[in-house]
Amino acid sequence: MATPAVTLDLGKTTDCVFVTTHFHMGIGRMRQIRDLDVTTTAKASELRHQKRLIDSPELDEIRSQDGYMIRQLESKSCNYDKATRFLPKSEAGKVVRAMEAYRTIRRPDLVAKFMKVYRALEAVDFEPLRVALGDQFDRGDYPNSDTVEAGFSFEYNLREVGNIVLAGLPDFIIEQEIAKDQAKRAAAIIEWRDTMRFAGQKAVEALFDALKPQPDGKKRKLYDSTVENLQEFLATYNTRDLAGDTEFQQTVVEPLRAIMKGVSMDKIRHSDNLKAYIVKQVEGVKQNASLLVQATGRKFR
Repeated sequence: MATPAVTLDLGKTTDCVFVTTHFHMGIGRMRQIRDLDVTTTAKASELRHQKRLIDSPELDEIRSQDGYMIRQLESKSCNYDKATRFLPKSEAGKVVRAMEAYRTIRRPDLVAKFMKVYRALEAVDFEPLRVALGDQFDRGDYPNSDTVEAGFSFEYNLREVGNIVLAGLPDFIIEQEIAKDQAKRAAAIIEWRDTMRFAGQKAVEALFDALKPQPDGKKRKLYDSTVENLQEFLATYNTRDLAGDTEFQQTVVEPLRAIMKGVSMDKIRHSDNLKAYIVKQVEGVKQNASLLVQATGRKFR
């Protein structure tokens, strides 16, 4: 991994922890099929064929919710390597509570629903699947239900970010590993900076769109969360700003703090003049935020 060209202070990365996650499925959805006769002009060696083991909305829901959990983690952390993410300690409480609830409550409930379907199929020796798959059915693809159930798990681990200690190894190896770690931390900081910029931009846009006059003269519904999310972003920004992003702070965060100082939902609802003032002031800040997000060149979900 190449070291980013930007000079970064890595000091605040010690305010993070490493988090790793592992999702395991008791049974896969696909199996490779060899020597399948398919009419095509492509070379057979260039094709791969797969069969669906089980058509189950319950199994699909587990995969879907696993994906949602991953996206939730990604929104609060940044990439470090293949299985490890950089999680700011300021985000750790919310993230761990969400993962633990999923590990102990939500996912076991989803697995139980799937296992009810699987055991019903097992009771009839998977006859519906035998009919559906024809000569591609292989009873060996379907372990006994206890084995399948034991194969479902979700695990996560946290560990401290700290100095690399490789006692007894040559200095050049230690220097190489330290350089690798620094490059990964620098890349993680840039990713987190971009994530923070994007979050700030969305919070500003949500407020602006909710308050600006509509062409038809109708007022949009203003939710408490629209103001609360922006206020929370501003209140926690300094703690969460691992990159020391002075450009974003000076052109977006500080002006917003000045605009929103003393502003509450109750005041906004009862003052059209305040709404007009906020819209006028926020418009320029919104433009600054958009420019900085575009400058990163990153795409977000």
